[in-house]
Amino acid sequence: MDNKGSPQKGSLLLLLLLVTNLFLCKSVASLPICPSGAVNCQVSLRELFDRAVILSHYIHNLSAEMFNEFDKRYAQGRGFITKAINSCHTSSLSTPEDKEQAQQIHVHPGIKENEVYSVWSGLPSLQMADEDTRLFAFYNLLHCLRRDSHKIDNYLKLLKCRIVYDSNC
Repeated sequence: MDNKGSPQKGSLLLLLLLVTNLFLCKSVASLPICPSGAVNCQVSLRELFDRAVILSHYIHNLSAEMFNEFDKRYAQGRGFITKAINSCHTSSLSTPEDKEQAQQIHVHPGIKENEVYSVWSGLPSLQMADEDTRLFAFYNLLHCLRRDSHKIDNYLKLLKCRIVYDSNC
């Protein structure tokens, strides 16, 4: 399967839809990149990274807030955390464990041929009649969103450091 139809793209689309929903729920309006009526508006790479980092951090905070609220209201005493620890469908993606490992990655690692990406398979669980199954599916989805948004936030900050500040931060 080519990259255009890869399961990873579907996962990213789901994440994008969830993030979009977060913005709509919080009535967050984005700021225009250029003033109204501006012609040939140019924004520096640093400004773009600044905005991306701010949004990424905000998205992570919202996903953490959603997870914590769900955990407090629906998951207390159910032992979901022990089942959710390594059950994110994105866990199979090779990502560095810490900042030091992340700094060893090339900025343009290239496409890995024949790499298989897992697909989120939680939708049927969200539709089950059993309440514990449904609650765990939501818990796991929010747990993974929080985990992945944290990774994205950190990697985006690292990328900004590398590109904008030539790794001098």
